[in-house]
Amino acid sequence: MAQIVKLRKEDKGHVRALELFIIREYLESMLKRKWEDLSQEFVDQLGATNDAAFKLYLDSGLSYVAKEDGQIVGFVFAQTVEHMSNIPLAVWVENIGVHPSHRRKGIGYQLLKKVSQEGKKKGAKAVQTAIVPENAKSMMLHKKLGFFLDARKIAFLDLDGLK
Repeated sequence: MAQIVKLRKEDKGHVRALELFIIREYLESMLKRKWEDLSQEFVDQLGATNDAAFKLYLDSGLSYVAKEDGQIVGFVFAQTVEHMSNIPLAVWVENIGVHPSHRRKGIGYQLLKKVSQEGKKKGAKAVQTAIVPENAKSMMLHKKLGFFLDARKIAFLDLDGLK
Protein backbone atom coordinates (compact mmCIF):
# COMPACT_ATOMS: atom_id res chain seq x y z
CA MET A 1 0.00 0.00 0.00
CA ALA A 2 1.26 3.45 -0.90
CA GLN A 3 2.11 6.04 1.69
CA ILE A 4 0.20 9.31 1.17
CA VAL A 5 2.15 12.34 2.36
CA LYS A 6 1.85 16.10 1.96
CA LEU A 7 3.51 17.61 -1.07
CA ARG A 8 6.89 19.13 -0.23
CA LYS A 9 8.98 21.71 -2.06
CA GLU A 10 11.66 19.04 -2.61
CA ASP A 11 9.13 16.90 -4.51
CA LYS A 12 8.77 19.37 -7.37
CA GLY A 13 11.23 17.84 -9.85
CA HIS A 14 9.93 14.28 -9.51
CA VAL A 15 6.27 15.32 -9.46
CA ARG A 16 6.79 17.62 -12.47
CA ALA A 17 8.26 14.75 -14.49
CA LEU A 18 5.41 12.42 -13.52
CA GLU A 19 2.72 15.04 -14.14
CA LEU A 20 4.08 15.86 -17.62
CA PHE A 21 4.30 12.14 -18.42
CA ILE A 22 0.64 11.71 -17.47
CA ILE A 23 -0.47 14.87 -19.30
CA ARG A 24 1.35 13.62 -22.41
CA GLU A 25 -0.35 10.23 -22.11
CA TYR A 26 -3.72 11.99 -21.76
CA LEU A 27 -3.19 14.36 -24.68
CA GLU A 28 -2.04 11.61 -27.01
CA SER A 29 -4.63 8.97 -26.09
CA MET A 30 -7.73 11.02 -25.23
CA LEU A 31 -7.29 14.15 -27.33
CA LYS A 32 -5.27 12.61 -30.18
CA ARG A 33 -2.70 15.43 -30.03
CA LYS A 34 0.99 14.85 -30.71
CA TRP A 35 3.27 15.98 -27.89
CA GLU A 36 5.93 16.96 -30.41
CA ASP A 37 3.52 19.49 -31.95
CA LEU A 38 3.30 21.49 -28.72
CA SER A 39 5.58 24.46 -28.22
CA GLN A 40 7.97 24.39 -25.27
CA GLU A 41 6.31 27.56 -23.97
CA PHE A 42 2.95 25.76 -23.90
CA VAL A 43 4.43 22.65 -22.22
CA ASP A 44 6.07 24.85 -19.58
CA GLN A 45 2.62 26.19 -18.63
CA LEU A 46 0.95 22.79 -18.33
CA GLY A 47 -0.05 21.24 -15.04
CA ALA A 48 -0.12 22.21 -11.40
CA THR A 49 3.66 21.81 -11.16
CA ASN A 50 4.43 24.66 -13.53
CA ASP A 51 6.48 27.47 -12.03
CA ALA A 52 3.46 29.78 -11.63
CA ALA A 53 1.16 27.26 -9.90
CA PHE A 54 3.34 24.94 -7.82
CA LYS A 55 3.64 27.26 -4.79
CA LEU A 56 -0.13 27.78 -4.70
CA TYR A 57 -0.76 24.04 -4.49
CA LEU A 58 2.14 23.51 -2.09
CA ASP A 59 0.74 26.19 0.24
CA SER A 60 -2.85 24.95 -0.06
CA GLY A 61 -2.21 22.13 2.39
CA LEU A 62 -4.40 19.89 0.21
CA SER A 63 -1.83 18.54 -2.22
CA TYR A 64 -0.30 15.11 -1.68
CA VAL A 65 2.02 12.57 -3.22
CA ALA A 66 1.85 8.80 -3.05
CA LYS A 67 5.12 7.02 -2.36
CA GLU A 68 6.11 3.40 -2.69
CA ASP A 69 9.59 2.39 -1.61
CA GLY A 70 10.48 6.09 -1.34
CA GLN A 71 9.53 6.81 -4.97
CA ILE A 72 6.74 9.19 -5.94
CA VAL A 73 4.19 7.15 -7.90
CA GLY A 74 1.16 9.45 -7.73
CA PHE A 75 -0.03 12.93 -6.89
CA VAL A 76 -3.07 15.08 -6.30
CA PHE A 77 -3.15 18.87 -6.46
CA ALA A 78 -6.07 20.58 -4.73
CA GLN A 79 -7.07 23.80 -3.00
CA THR A 80 -10.07 25.27 -1.21
CA VAL A 81 -12.19 27.74 -3.16
CA GLU A 82 -14.81 30.07 -1.68
CA HIS A 83 -18.28 30.26 -3.24
CA MET A 84 -17.96 27.72 -6.02
CA SER A 85 -21.28 26.59 -7.53
CA ASN A 86 -23.20 28.12 -4.60
CA ILE A 87 -21.13 26.16 -2.11
CA PRO A 88 -19.58 28.45 0.53
CA LEU A 89 -16.29 26.49 0.67
CA ALA A 90 -15.33 23.70 -1.71
CA VAL A 91 -12.22 21.72 -2.53
CA TRP A 92 -11.14 22.02 -6.15
CA VAL A 93 -9.05 19.11 -7.43
CA GLU A 94 -6.87 20.48 -10.20
CA ASN A 95 -5.07 17.29 -11.17
CA ILE A 96 -4.62 13.73 -9.99
CA GLY A 97 -2.39 11.08 -11.53
CA VAL A 98 -0.75 7.75 -10.89
CA HIS A 99 2.17 6.27 -12.80
CA PRO A 100 0.90 3.58 -15.21
CA SER A 101 2.90 0.80 -13.54
CA HIS A 102 1.19 1.57 -10.21
CA ARG A 103 -2.39 1.91 -11.41
CA ARG A 104 -5.24 -0.37 -10.33
CA LYS A 105 -3.75 -0.62 -6.82
CA GLY A 106 -6.05 1.92 -5.15
CA ILE A 107 -3.52 4.75 -5.11
CA GLY A 108 -5.77 7.22 -6.92
CA TYR A 109 -8.57 6.33 -4.52
CA GLN A 110 -6.28 6.87 -1.52
CA LEU A 111 -5.18 10.27 -2.84
CA LEU A 112 -8.71 11.46 -3.60
CA LYS A 113 -10.02 10.20 -0.27
CA LYS A 114 -7.19 11.95 1.62
CA VAL A 115 -7.97 15.27 -0.10
CA SER A 116 -11.67 14.84 0.65
CA GLN A 117 -11.08 14.04 4.34
CA GLU A 118 -8.64 16.92 4.82
CA GLY A 119 -10.92 19.32 2.94
CA LYS A 120 -13.78 18.37 5.25
CA LYS A 121 -11.56 19.10 8.27
CA LYS A 122 -10.94 22.58 6.79
CA GLY A 123 -14.69 23.19 6.59
CA ALA A 124 -15.29 22.39 2.93
CA LYS A 125 -18.78 21.17 2.05
CA ALA A 126 -17.94 19.51 -1.29
CA VAL A 127 -15.17 18.42 -3.62
CA GLN A 128 -15.29 19.39 -7.28
CA THR A 129 -13.16 18.61 -10.29
CA ALA A 130 -13.42 18.36 -14.07
CA ILE A 131 -13.40 14.99 -15.81
CA VAL A 132 -13.52 14.37 -19.53
CA PRO A 133 -16.41 11.93 -20.10
CA GLU A 134 -14.21 9.78 -22.35
CA ASN A 135 -11.85 9.13 -19.43
CA ALA A 136 -13.74 6.07 -18.18
CA LYS A 137 -11.11 5.11 -15.59
CA SER A 138 -11.25 8.53 -13.97
CA MET A 139 -15.05 8.43 -14.02
CA MET A 140 -15.01 5.03 -12.27
CA LEU A 141 -12.52 6.26 -9.65
CA HIS A 142 -14.65 9.25 -8.76
CA LYS A 143 -17.86 7.19 -8.69
CA LYS A 144 -16.19 4.67 -6.38
CA LEU A 145 -15.55 7.43 -3.83
CA GLY A 146 -19.14 8.66 -4.17
CA PHE A 147 -18.85 11.59 -6.56
CA PHE A 148 -22.02 12.60 -8.38
CA LEU A 149 -21.23 12.92 -12.08
CA ASP A 150 -23.52 14.95 -14.26
CA ALA A 151 -23.43 15.85 -17.93
CA ARG A 152 -22.12 19.42 -17.51
CA LYS A 153 -19.09 20.55 -19.41
CA ILE A 154 -16.83 23.37 -18.33
CA ALA A 155 -16.76 26.39 -20.62
CA PHE A 156 -13.43 28.20 -20.78
CA LEU A 157 -12.62 31.66 -22.14
CA ASP A 158 -8.99 32.72 -22.39
CA LEU A 159 -9.16 36.42 -21.50
CA ASP A 160 -5.86 37.17 -23.24
CA GLY A 161 -7.75 36.83 -26.52
CA LEU A 162 -10.78 38.88 -25.46
CA LYS A 163 -11.27 42.07 -27.46
